[in-house]
Amino acid sequence: MRITTPSSTKKPVEFLSVAAPKVVAGVCTFGLNLALIRHFGVAQFGIFALCSTVILLGDTILGSSLDLAVMRLAPLEHGRDEPLCLALQKAGLYLKIGLGLVYCLGITICAALAGLLREKDEKQVIFATCAAILALLLLHSAQAHAQVAHRFYLFGLIDFLQSTVEFGGIAVLILVGRVSLPLAISFLAVGPLCGFIAWRATAGREFARALKGHQFELMAKLWKHGRWFLITFGLATLLSRLDIFLLSKWSTLKEVGIFSAGQVIAWVPVLVGTYLAVILTPRIMPLVRDGKFNAFYRKFQPALLGACVLGYLLSLFAIPLIGPMLLPSTFARSLPIISVLIPGAIAGLASFPLTLNYLMFVRPKFLFTMDCISLPIVVLLFFYAIPRYGAIGAAWVTSAANMARALIAQIMAWQWSQDTEITSPKRLSFEVIK
Repeated sequence: MRITTPSSTKKPVEFLSVAAPKVVAGVCTFGLNLALIRHFGVAQFGIFALCSTVILLGDTILGSSLDLAVMRLAPLEHGRDEPLCLALQKAGLYLKIGLGLVYCLGITICAALAGLLREKDEKQVIFATCAAILALLLLHSAQAHAQVAHRFYLFGLIDFLQSTVEFGGIAVLILVGRVSLPLAISFLAVGPLCGFIAWRATAGREFARALKGHQFELMAKLWKHGRWFLITFGLATLLSRLDIFLLSKWSTLKEVGIFSAGQVIAWVPVLVGTYLAVILTPRIMPLVRDGKFNAFYRKFQPALLGACVLGYLLSLFAIPLIGPMLLPSTFARSLPIISVLIPGAIAGLASFPLTLNYLMFVRPKFLFTMDCISLPIVVLLFFYAIPRYGAIGAAWVTSAANMARALIAQIMAWQWSQDTEITSPKRLSFEVIK
């Protein structure tokens, strides 16, 4: 098998391989949410938004943190010790499945204690939510394998397949008038599961060449790195989703629906950041190891910040024109929420692809400490804003918190990238298996 290295891969082709299916998925997600907004109404869409948040919460906390641990170690072995590289990825997959089952068990217990398993539809919604969490964890392990190998075309094909099944299935349900909350959420599981099965039947078969007899040691090593990622991602994700949960607690499901509809449009810049992160994340540690990250960061980040400023200026003209066309009159109150959330979303685009992932690799305790300090402040602000102003109050707090976090992260990453310790490849490899 030919192994593609960063130097031998054309970056525009890599980006297009990831961006094309991601753009399709982003457009489909956007269109799907708009269709469900019209079909479900405000309150039911609020419930769908809560379930989607729980799914993304599990995938972000468990999936992203363990995938990041794999990205911290596996790329250093790619092209040099392939059995060890594959074994790391395989250990990460097993670890995710175990933690994912624990997370789903916790959701089921909480739902039972809250009396949400009495009706048939309620049970179906909870079980479909758990299935979607596990399916996403599996899918992203498959895509992490493609990232480590720099086979971004494979990443894109998996993404395209899962989007086709997921969004195509829900679209058919909407067209025939049979869509419901349980069925819509079920397809959030069916799509990723099809992508994982297709990967396992093809490229995933090379896991048979993984290093034998070291799975527990490698899982322990991944956990050693991943535990800080897990804690940090968990706290950061909790902060980023507090708006939805606290709106449902201190306000009404209608306010959750109004807020979520505005977020559907405002969060488009964050999706762009995820496209860039797919390409950039597996390059960070090799660049740090080779002493080239500082130069790359100072070249890439100013260009990204300039694009973000331009995007914000364009949004000032676009939102008043496009917003009323996309949302029905019952969601008119979502339009000012879009304008409030956009600056925070663009701040996320500026920091997520490179800055936050770099800090997660080299200074994970810093992000955790920053979020620990900001959590009580943000909760107090929500406690003041949500009961008084509802969805728009939550939007102001969310956007301000995102901008403050992004600014601090940019400043510290800019400073610390000059002082990153350059560890030799030999020592990095030794640390993985000892």
